[in-house]
Amino acid sequence: MEEALNQKFWLVTIPRQRLLKQAAAPKIEVTPCPLTNRHVGRAIRTGNLHVTADPRAVKDFSWTWMTELLISSKVLTIFEKHKVTGFDVRPVVAEYPKRMKTPFPELYELVITGWAGMPSREAKLIVTDRCPACRRTFYSIGEPSKLLDPGAWDGSDLFMVWPFPRHPFASDRLAGITRQEKLAGVKLIPPETIIMDRGARIYAGSLFEWLPRERAEELSQKLDIS
Repeated sequence: MEEALNQKFWLVTIPRQRLLKQAAAPKIEVTPCPLTNRHVGRAIRTGNLHVTADPRAVKDFSWTWMTELLISSKVLTIFEKHKVTGFDVRPVVAEYPKRMKTPFPELYELVITGWAGMPSREAKLIVTDRCPACRRTFYSIGEPSKLLDPGAWDGSDLFMVWPFPRHPFASDRLAGITRQEKLAGVKLIPPETIIMDRGARIYAGSLFEWLPRERAEELSQKLDIS
């Protein structure tokens, strides 16, 4: 606990660079809400991500228009060398927007598995709407700059705070690795400088959209969220 409070953390963000587009609509696995047909109980993307990109858009870290974070095989090798924790990868099907002789570089979708629980009390996260049947939940946040609760951090180099899976965090150790290895395509900023409006309405979907099924099952039961 004391070690976590003395740690420095970073928010993983997108620098100014070209974004990759989805080449095809992803397959969605839908679980209906047992109470109403006005909303979907759970919608999970299945299969691998398909993207199209100009070769100049591909960096060590690349981002899609939907903020999925992709890494190159070079980054994966570096992560393995330094024993970076808190992530998994899925293969990405990538192509150029027009016929080119050069093969597309190998890319992987970065899946954040590290965990730092819910926001701190100072963040003033509240539930604004919740379905009692499927647990579909909307939130509002009062103070985004206080999002991270260091005491809830599991020690992973990459981790998320729920319900903000599109705003991954990095340990100071990982920040040092990215600088040491001179990795391009990612910007690390102090968590308190997050760009998010006070009172913003938040919907993250389901834990099962973001985490491996076994981990999502565990946290869903523990936190009583979908």
